[in-house]
Amino acid sequence: MAFKDMVIGAGALALASLVWGASASAQQTSPVTQTAASSKPSDLTAQRRARRPATRVRVYRSFPGPNSKRVCNARYVQEYRPSGTVIVPVVNCYWSG
Repeated sequence: MAFKDMVIGAGALALASLVWGASASAQQTSPVTQTAASSKPSDLTAQRRARRPATRVRVYRSFPGPNSKRVCNARYVQEYRPSGTVIVPVVNCYWSG
């Protein structure tokens, strides 16, 4: 019985969309109203912004020398979580030399 109700609902939705589309196309404005409306920017066109091109990141491969050492700095940082404040270790490492 539920499948039959779904089919009836889908048919009613399709019929409603056809009727609504026909009534929307039947409503047309006069040419004077169209030129007045097209000269004034609407809220949606005023909010459009020009898209910037994607930022390109260049990656340079550099390998550490034979005498390089890895230097790591460790510290503790407070993180605020829903269960409460937690202290977690944070490690930053880089190659030196």
